[in-house]
Amino acid sequence: MRGFNQTIKWRVPATSSKWKGKAEVVMSVADPIGERPALIDIRVRRTSEHPNGEGFTREGVRLSQEDASSLVKAIEHALTELRETDVTG
Repeated sequence: MRGFNQTIKWRVPATSSKWKGKAEVVMSVADPIGERPALIDIRVRRTSEHPNGEGFTREGVRLSQEDASSLVKAIEHALTELRETDVTG
């Protein structure tokens, strides 16, 4: 059987000029129907303010749990470095 259930876990308004006021960035869990493992999906989602209405775009990534864990570590490392060099904080 094909398809998956998708549950949004995090969202933030999109800030790029292309999507500002018309979309949000969402992180969701894509749980495939069947025996495959769940995936992490980070994607731009159009909001009702967009001319085409609500819906997911193709702009984004779908990561395995292993790749998502690696990304989390890389983000934490980058944030630590930024905090250490931040002169305002």
